[in-house]
Amino acid sequence: MAAILTDQGANTFLPPSLLVPMHLPITAITQALPMVITVKFQLPFANYIVGQLARLTVPFSYGMYQANGLTVQIIAINGNNFSVNVDSTQFDAFTIPAFGKEMPASIAPAGSRNTYNFTTLPFHALNGMVGN
Repeated sequence: MAAILTDQGANTFLPPSLLVPMHLPITAITQALPMVITVKFQLPFANYIVGQLARLTVPFSYGMYQANGLTVQIIAINGNNFSVNVDSTQFDAFTIPAFGKEMPASIAPAGSRNTYNFTTLPFHALNGMVGN
């Protein structure tokens, strides 16, 4: 007997949409415990909160390749600095390359909390769609 596939229990498809908070370009990362990430913009504008999960993108030319692809949790915010739950003391130094057109290092929201209720869940699609 052939299996019948249904969409029950499937994730709700979300069409492409801008997310809040937005991804932010990284200007510095410390070799410390906890790791401190400096971003280009002031954080009240960016809507990141303590406890939020975020994903790092660090191209190889920026050094600190060990941080590329990490999902981190924000443990403190001070101005445009995030402290995250990572021990980066043994990572290579972060440097901004002098030349090249490579994508910048960045931090972006991680996970699928995109319910439009930014007072308790700050991760959502601008079009208000709900799903995973």
